[in-house]
This record gives sequence, structure tokens and C-alpha cells, in this order.
Amino acid sequence: MKAEFTPSEIKGVVTAPASKSIAQRYVAAALMAPGESTIRQYPNSEDPFHARKLIESLGATVSVSKNLLSVKGGYPAYEIHGIRKPSDQLFAGESGFAARLFAPIIALSGGEKTLNGKGTLLNRPVTEFDSYLSPFGVQVEMTDGKLPVVLKGQLHAGEAELSAAHSSQFLSGMLMALPRCTGDSKITVTDLTSRPYIDLTIAVMKSFGVNVKEEGNSFIIRGSQRYKPQDVTVDGDWSGAVPLLIIGALCAEEGLLVKGINTRLPQADQAILDVFKLAEIDFTQNEHSVKVFASQVQAFEFDATHCPDLFPCIAALASFGNGVSTLKGAKRLVTKESNRASAIVEEFAKSGIRVVVRGDDMIIYPGHARPALWNSHRDHRMVMAAGIFGVAGAKTTVQNSEAIGKSYPDFFVDLQSIGARIKH
Repeated sequence: MKAEFTPSEIKGVVTAPASKSIAQRYVAAALMAPGESTIRQYPNSEDPFHARKLIESLGATVSVSKNLLSVKGGYPAYEIHGIRKPSDQLFAGESGFAARLFAPIIALSGGEKTLNGKGTLLNRPVTEFDSYLSPFGVQVEMTDGKLPVVLKGQLHAGEAELSAAHSSQFLSGMLMALPRCTGDSKITVTDLTSRPYIDLTIAVMKSFGVNVKEEGNSFIIRGSQRYKPQDVTVDGDWSGAVPLLIIGALCAEEGLLVKGINTRLPQADQAILDVFKLAEIDFTQNEHSVKVFASQVQAFEFDATHCPDLFPCIAALASFGNGVSTLKGAKRLVTKESNRASAIVEEFAKSGIRVVVRGDDMIIYPGHARPALWNSHRDHRMVMAAGIFGVAGAKTTVQNSEAIGKSYPDFFVDLQSIGARIKH
């Protein structure tokens, strides 16, 4: 599938999609909460779909009515709480986060279970499965450090020093699973990246009645805690709002209002507002929305180490700047849905923009965008970046544009609603 973006004048109002990151944490908590939880505004993108199917495979009963989920949980004590016996074969789709979040939760029920995935996830390294799980009683078998992964044994309380230099996702899974073990646990973390995602995990756990204590760079997890059923609403997704806001910052002379985004729960990509301040983008913010106006983009330097998903879109923003911009944190990009560092260099060059990666720095040399045919690298965030170039610069066609369904299946429709000219 191809999508063709043509330069457009943008204006009006658009609502950000629901957060897939929050949604997946909510279903994990609902799975472990005995009784029935309600999750409202559940997103219709691929990753949350596979998270929902995962909790069903682990025994939860899920009923769906439009964007509302009712979840009967109680895992792993299915004999006590009347949920189904968990399957021995689990599937995470193409969601690296779901695979890492749920692996420790899967191991709560013991036995031997196989976790698999599809697409780009099968090429992404998951060696941290062993380093995180083996100190807590789980034997891990895999081939070449990739899925499928076989988990043997039952997760138990313990203590370990672990690195989160490459990803915080597995740490989120450990924090959510260990409170269900008998006995207290302690995880001391070195090189914690993507700190806002851990703050989000802890906030979601707290909303379901489970707490984590922090002491320096250690997390103390009290055992035998119980998740309590909740009625929750998934907040708007700052990750999905980012390309909309950037297109507004480049094209919306009369302003673009993006609704449905707030700061109630910490989301890493809220940092787009820090980028806007550095780039001197004209915007206003209230409790549930941001309005942005077309602005001259000033050259900026920004450390995206803790929000690496911003890279493709803010690199696109920098491409329209009045000077050279530098983004730090490029080493975080190698094992995403694509090698995003090389994907950005390759595809931006097709649009006439030079990007250089030196160590942990990505340097963007702005220029006049030219028409181009991009490869999405089957990465949803590269589709978003292509949309920015096409709507704000020159006609851009992107191949394999269906990758956008991973996080934001309504991306094209929402852009068209605010004036973007798109063929797909």
C-alpha cells in the first residue's frame, strides 16, 4: 500500500488517538485484578489489539463494545478467581512492548510457555529476557537472542541489579508482575533510559491499588499485593499527537487545535512541547488540548534519550529550520521497528535533507524539500515523518504505508479532516 501526501494548508480541530502505551498497561493490570474492570476509549490500533488478545490467552474474559472493554481478571490464580486456564502458546503480534511487558506476567503462572510474534518483532533482539528473568527463577530459551522465547518455571520474589540502557520496557513488566509474588523484591537499575515510561507504569499500578517504592536507583516491590478492579479511561496519545502538532507548526497559519491530550499521566512524548519552546514554535496549551500556529522553526538542540520515539518527527521538524539542529540519543534507535537512525538518514536524503549520525548525535541540515518516494521500512513513525514532509514540503509518496496501523490507523483520515491532501 502507498500513501501520497501533497502540500496543504492546515486548519481546524482534530482529536488525538487514545494512547496505546497506557492502554496496554491498563489491560495488564486488569488481567491481574480479580473481578471486572472497565477500560474506556480503548484504541483500535494493532498493538493494543494484540495486548487484548494476550490477556484472553492468559485466561481473562474480555467483552468489547466499540471502544469499551470489560475485563474479568484474576490471573494467575485462575483456580480461585474463575478465569480460564492460561494457554501455553502466547502471541504478541508485532508489539515489542507487549512482548517485554507481558513476559514476566506470563511467568507468574509457571510451567512452560512459548511467546512468539510476527513481522519486524521477529528481528528485534530480546536478550534481556534472560538477564531479567533468570534471577527470579525463570529459565529462558531462545534462538539467536530473538523470538520465539520459551519460558520455564515460575516467577518468584528476588533481588537483582539490572541494566535498562537499551529499553525500559522489560523493567515495566517486572514492576507489574513482582507484586503478585510471595515475598518482597528489589531491582537496582543501572543506565535507566526512557524514565517517563517507568513513571507511567508506576502511576498505572497505583491507580489499580499496587505500589512501588523507590530508593535511589532501586525499586522495592512489596510482595502479595493485589490489583483491584477499576473503571478507567485511556488518555489521548501524545505520540500520535506529535505529527499533527508538527504539521500544524509548519502549515497552520490560522492555527490547529489538537484535543484530547493532557498531562494527567506521564507520557514521554509530552516532551514535544519542550522541543517547540526550543524551536520557538507559537503554541498555547490548556488542560485538554494544544493549539499550534505556523512558525519559523529556529535551529535547536534537544536530548531525546528518554523519548526516542520522537526522533523521526522532530528530525522532520528540524528539516524546515533556519539552521543546523542536533538531536542526542541516536543510539536508542537501532532496535526499533526499523533501524530508525539509518532509516531517517536514507529517506530524508531522498527529500533533499542531509542527516548525519555521529555517535549518539543526529545532526540535521535543513533545506528545501523536494518530491520523493520513501520506503517506510514498515515503521509507523517513518510514515508519520513522510506525512510531515509531504504536507509541509513537497509531494511525498511512502511505500508500505499500512505500517501506520500499528499505532494510529486513523492517521490519514484525521489529516484529511484538517485539510491535508492525501491519496491512499
